[in-house]
Amino acid sequence: MTCATNRVVGETRTVRLGSTATQKSSACCLVYLVFLVTLLDLGLALSSDGLHLLSFKRGITLDTCNVLADWNETHSHPCNWRGVTCDANSLRVVSLNIDGRQAGLVERNGASSGPDLTEVEATASSVVNGSVLSSPLVSSRDGSGPPNSSLRQVLSTPGEAGNSVRCPLSGTLSPEIGNLSELRTLSIIYNKITGEVPRELAKLEFLHTLDLQSNSLNGRLPRELGQLRELRVLNLNNNVLKGHIPRELTFCRKLRSLSLAGNELTGTVPPSLGSLQQLEWLGLSSNQLAGTIPSELTPLRCKLIFLDLSRNGFTGSIPSELGNCGRLRWLSLNSNSLSGSIPPELGRLSSLKYLQVAVNQLSGHIPPQLARCQRLEVLVLSGQSASRSSRKDAPGSWTRRSVRLGSGENNRFEGRLPEGLIFLPVMRVLWAPRAGLLGTFPRVWGACSNLEILNLAQNAFTGEVHEGLSRCKKLIYLDVSSNQLSGSFPPRVSGRCMVVFNVSRNMFSGRLPGLSSLECAKPMPVKDFYNHITWSLLLRHTLNREALSCTHHRCTLLWATHNYSPTSCKTDVVHDWSFNQFAGTIPLSLLGTGISECVSTYSLSMAGNQLTGTISPHLFDVCDKVRGFAVDFSVNKLTGLLPSAVLGKCASLVEFLAAGNDFTGELSAEFGELKNLARLDLSNNHLQGNLPSNLGKMESLKVLLLAQNELCGSLPTSLGHARSLQVLDLSHNAFSGTLPEELSSLRQLQKLYLNHNRFDGLIPAGLCSLSSLVEVNLSCNTFSGSVTWLRNMDSVTFTRRVGGNPMIQGCEVTSELSRRLLQSTMNNYLGGVPPDSVSQMPPGFFEVQNRRLSSILIAAITSGCAIALVLLVLGILFQCTRQRSPTSHCPTPGRKEVVTFMTIHCQMTYESVVRATGNFSIDNLIGNGGFGATYKAELRPGFLVAVKRLAIGRFQGVQQFDTEIRTLGRIRHPNLVTLIGYHASQDEMFLIYNYFPQGNLETLIHSERGDMDWHTRHSIALRIAEALAYLHDECVPRVLHRDIKPSNILLDDNLNAHLSDFGLARLLGTSETHATTDVAGTFGYVAPEYAMTCRVTDKADVYSYGVVLLELLSNKRALGDPSFFEFGDSFNIVSWACLLIRQERAHEVFTVGLWEQGPEDTLLETLKLAVLCTVDSLSIRPSMKQVVNGNSPRGQPGRRIDIVLENSLFVLDLLNVTFEDASSFF
Repeated sequence: MTCATNRVVGETRTVRLGSTATQKSSACCLVYLVFLVTLLDLGLALSSDGLHLLSFKRGITLDTCNVLADWNETHSHPCNWRGVTCDANSLRVVSLNIDGRQAGLVERNGASSGPDLTEVEATASSVVNGSVLSSPLVSSRDGSGPPNSSLRQVLSTPGEAGNSVRCPLSGTLSPEIGNLSELRTLSIIYNKITGEVPRELAKLEFLHTLDLQSNSLNGRLPRELGQLRELRVLNLNNNVLKGHIPRELTFCRKLRSLSLAGNELTGTVPPSLGSLQQLEWLGLSSNQLAGTIPSELTPLRCKLIFLDLSRNGFTGSIPSELGNCGRLRWLSLNSNSLSGSIPPELGRLSSLKYLQVAVNQLSGHIPPQLARCQRLEVLVLSGQSASRSSRKDAPGSWTRRSVRLGSGENNRFEGRLPEGLIFLPVMRVLWAPRAGLLGTFPRVWGACSNLEILNLAQNAFTGEVHEGLSRCKKLIYLDVSSNQLSGSFPPRVSGRCMVVFNVSRNMFSGRLPGLSSLECAKPMPVKDFYNHITWSLLLRHTLNREALSCTHHRCTLLWATHNYSPTSCKTDVVHDWSFNQFAGTIPLSLLGTGISECVSTYSLSMAGNQLTGTISPHLFDVCDKVRGFAVDFSVNKLTGLLPSAVLGKCASLVEFLAAGNDFTGELSAEFGELKNLARLDLSNNHLQGNLPSNLGKMESLKVLLLAQNELCGSLPTSLGHARSLQVLDLSHNAFSGTLPEELSSLRQLQKLYLNHNRFDGLIPAGLCSLSSLVEVNLSCNTFSGSVTWLRNMDSVTFTRRVGGNPMIQGCEVTSELSRRLLQSTMNNYLGGVPPDSVSQMPPGFFEVQNRRLSSILIAAITSGCAIALVLLVLGILFQCTRQRSPTSHCPTPGRKEVVTFMTIHCQMTYESVVRATGNFSIDNLIGNGGFGATYKAELRPGFLVAVKRLAIGRFQGVQQFDTEIRTLGRIRHPNLVTLIGYHASQDEMFLIYNYFPQGNLETLIHSERGDMDWHTRHSIALRIAEALAYLHDECVPRVLHRDIKPSNILLDDNLNAHLSDFGLARLLGTSETHATTDVAGTFGYVAPEYAMTCRVTDKADVYSYGVVLLELLSNKRALGDPSFFEFGDSFNIVSWACLLIRQERAHEVFTVGLWEQGPEDTLLETLKLAVLCTVDSLSIRPSMKQVVNGNSPRGQPGRRIDIVLENSLFVLDLLNVTFEDASSFF
């Protein structure tokens, strides 16, 4: 029993033990299952790095290409997301790279430890070790950027970047990126990220590369970035960052590349950046930085490879310490305000390959030590500028624009170009236009085998271009225009094989060379060439050429451009031989065979030479090879018929300029087939016949210039169908009939010149509604009807009217330079000028300046009115005679000549002078006086003249005028403005003088520059006195000026005075030996006896000189100066000065500061001399010879001088000072 019990108990215990084991096993399984579920949940949850990246995605507001589409919570980690790179072991994010240019092409590289730190140095070196000019930096907005974190991206060309997929992200940069604690590379470039740079990025303690270039980030640069102690590359180029460069960046001791270009940073460059001993790349261009370039930036152990401080506002000199950077390969300092000279220490930069210092204010000599830079490939010393405005003027992608390469002032170096620079073995680009260089053009070109671009335009080189230049076998760009080069051009230097060949505006002679059957050495390297242009000129793949023809009334520096596509094998070619003295016939062959296949557009200019013969049809064989063809043969001696048949088939012709030749025949209908022709200028030839009826088919025509031919007939109605027409000049022909109503359809017409024809009838009513019209000239026709239509021309302003007129006397713009200019003289209009047409005259325009007229002035005005009445009667009789013979005053077209009195080294013809003034454009107007208006004209680069266009009708007949002016042309004196030449015909008269850039004495006295010292004032007074003495006493016959005033005293660069307009009064009427009886002069300067009796002697000039002398001493105006009003309304400068002397207040006459400068005795003597010259008594007034020599007029020392002013007698005791004493200061 016991045994049984025990067995049962044992069994029972066994059962209990098994139940416990089962429970434990179940519990273990449950725990295991919970563990597995937990692990599964943990495996499916997105990592913290992924969550931070999703926060960045939420800040993106626009993702057009779904670049971030695979960024979502379904992944356990972001390592497979586009643009994300993780570490292979920890799966932590180490790189984020989103390129908006290639966002759709970013590869998933898997795990990586981040970029190699040696990549930065390789990147910097690759740009300057390889082809400098094929650098990718041109893709940056500022043209100079730092390396990206990827070497492949850095070495991609702009063309390649332009062909990639553009998928920029828009939005802001989430601060949670700062929580990616293992991040080594952050590169979000070429997107549209806005907002500020998050300060939280400073928490990325392992960050090597921070590249946020080419976004729209704004605000200030966080100082906290200085906490990134592992940072090697910081690139924030091309954003909108403001403020100063944080000094805290110098705590980033491992920094190798710092690029902040293309922002709006201000302040100075922290000198402490020089303490970054590992810095190799520093790009700060295109900001608003100022101050000097700190010398501390380049310490002795400088490791800089790339330094770009261009396009800022730096001042001071170039630090000589830059010579410490022996590894420097790229140095760009252009477009600042740097002054001084180029430091010779730059010659120590043995690794330098690129140097640009253009568009500063540098001076001095170019240091010959630069020739020690044996690796120098690109040297840009100066810029090349033109006017600013631009306007589209040709079809397609051709544009007419005025381009300014760079801004600010240009460098003006001195002396010669160091010969050593020419011998640099790897020199590829030498760019030094407008650099102030002079001397003989280099003769020896021994080591130029790599030279591709040479620009020495607009300097003062002399001599000849030698055969040695032909050794530069790779030369594809040659510009030596606007120098003083002469002789024949070497035939072995062939322009036919060059992309840009410009030898214009020199003095080359002989036949055009090198235009035979020449085979070019090699095809043109299109891409490399345009990369050169991009780097050297900052033109962004746009080639520019100077168009050497002008619109009829405006000569500006025009440029024709063609938009270049880097993926195309075509390019633009410019060959310019214009404005030299080349002779002979036009060669048949234009392009070398090796280059002709690469031409997209071709511009050829041979204008302004002495070419003869005809235009061969073979010249237009190029039409089938190019997309655009522009040719300029203007101002030569070409003859014969135009090759109309061939021209009509040249579909690529966009410009044909042949003005100023001797072409004959008719304008054939083939011209109407030129649908792409934008500009046709055949003016000043001998073309005859009618205009073709199909001109309206020229749908691209913008400028049509046919002036000064012998064309006749009526205008075709189809002309109104040329809807693109902007300038139409048919003046000086024999057109007749009425104007077609269709002209009113030319809605883009800006300038219309129909003067000097035989048009009649009414002017189309719709013509006056053309809002685009700027200038209209309808003069010298027989138009009839009312001129009430003028009220529709908004800005037309009349300066004078003739009462009861059948003829409008003339129209000009006001002093405010109204935009519209209408000339409609010599027609048969009826009625008066509409009142609202003259409503824009300045208030008080016709008012007399003095409030109360003196008796002298009243007498003068009375005499003037009587003379005006006589002239009015004569004018009416003249008009009546003209109505009987309506064409008698519209001379038939003919050749016009310019007579010169001196030898000048440029071609001077009627056409060239008129063209240089812009056809007397108001933009070139520099003065307007009683004898006519004066215009500035540049006959050749650097040779400016002043052209005075005389008012027709005021002067003698052409024959008498010719005789008198030839007499004046022989007059020479150091203080007289030189008369260079003249033109005189029935419908045009002008005089050509040398040009004075400092303007006239009136401008100097009454401007901010009027603060002259006594020495300058004394010199001006003496020189004018000597000039007048010469005219009065040494010229045969003697010359009386009769209009001496400050505006007729011109000043050169040294403020030496020169008297102008001398002798012009002789041309008004019959001259006598001692006196004339014609009215001339300006109120305030006219002697009293002249105003009363209209008789003038040399003493009238003395009176005027005395008034000028008073102005010179006081800086007051002769009439109407506010200083006179306290004494009375009728006071002028003479009465005012005499009253102050009488009241013993003579010192108040002198301008502020002059009396204090002294010497007082000399100033008083000069004042007394001025008063002596203005006394009423002719016997007391000295002669100009006495003024200069200091002789008494009657040899009576101590004479008391009576001065009559305003009917009162004042006796002025000149302190017993004799005249000799008074004039001794000369």
